[in-house]
Amino acid sequence: MSDVTRESAAPGPSAPFRAFLAGERGAVTVDWVVLTGAAVGLCIGMFAAANSGVYTIGETIGTTLSSAEVQDLGVINDW
Repeated sequence: MSDVTRESAAPGPSAPFRAFLAGERGAVTVDWVVLTGAAVGLCIGMFAAANSGVYTIGETIGTTLSSAEVQDLGVINDW
């Protein structure tokens, strides 16, 4: 791991920028943010896909139950 500072970078007006690009101090934070963002994106996609499927199943069950006829069973346990 090399820590390039402004003083150790080649002289010139772009030395701070080159030192920033060569440094590795924030790499773990960037990795963490990217991985967390990917996990959140996958969860959102999963919930969106499951939501449409559950909605369709609910509509089908509702249609089936509303068109069903109730039959009279008479008296139960008529002794």
